[in-house]
Amino acid sequence: MKHTLYIGILLMLSSFAANAERLVVAGGTITDIVYALNAGESVVAVDTSSTWPPKATTLPKVGYYRDLAAEGILSQKPTMILTLEGAGRPEVLTQIKSTGVPLKLYEKPKHVQGLFSLITEVATDLNKKPQAEQLINSLKKQLPSKSKRSGTKALFILSAGERGVMVAGKETVPDVLFDYTGIENIAVHNGFKPFNRESLLVSNPDFIVAPSHVVYGAGGPEKFCQQASLALIPAAKECRLLVMDSLMALGMTTRLPEAIAKLDAFHRKQAL
Repeated sequence: MKHTLYIGILLMLSSFAANAERLVVAGGTITDIVYALNAGESVVAVDTSSTWPPKATTLPKVGYYRDLAAEGILSQKPTMILTLEGAGRPEVLTQIKSTGVPLKLYEKPKHVQGLFSLITEVATDLNKKPQAEQLINSLKKQLPSKSKRSGTKALFILSAGERGVMVAGKETVPDVLFDYTGIENIAVHNGFKPFNRESLLVSNPDFIVAPSHVVYGAGGPEKFCQQASLALIPAAKECRLLVMDSLMALGMTTRLPEAIAKLDAFHRKQAL
């Protein structure tokens, strides 16, 4: 009798292990949300843009979400793959889907309501609806009211180099951050586009913001500000630069209240 019971328990445990979720997540925004929904224990691999939370950075990497390889993902034996629009090449996604592994492709949120919708969508796929409700309610409480326009002008610089400057315009996360803190985004185009030198000089931002991977890739704040494509504007000459965590600045994540607070604190400091 005891032997039969022991065998039954073993079969039950092995069945549970076989059915346990093995998630591969590609896209820092999705990884952030999965962990915020308390589903991080099911994640077995992430992409290189998944820099938050710290625990996710210790997992095996499957490349960058825009350039995924089917072999690397499938070697992790996933039961589900979660990624963002723009992920991989079409043929790679087709190859992955042909194996029968569910692949969820989510739209990138460009505004706060889009973030809430994404959280709900991911939670539905992971059977975490109660956690989603709690998370969204928590974020709503943390988000400040939008500030009135202060007259301050700024630019978010995605890249700067010999080819010129690429800046964030409307329908981007940096623009959402500027809007919340009452800062005028000088760039009025949609998305990320080049900003020629003449426009940069005329715009004369009060300060500039840039993602950490770009700034430290250039050698640090001082070297970033000294680049020829920036050096002529006063904000760069005096290096009035806010360096923001790349994922927090470029991805609509659950750290949005933290990103707003950081930008607001820098803004207020500059106004003194």
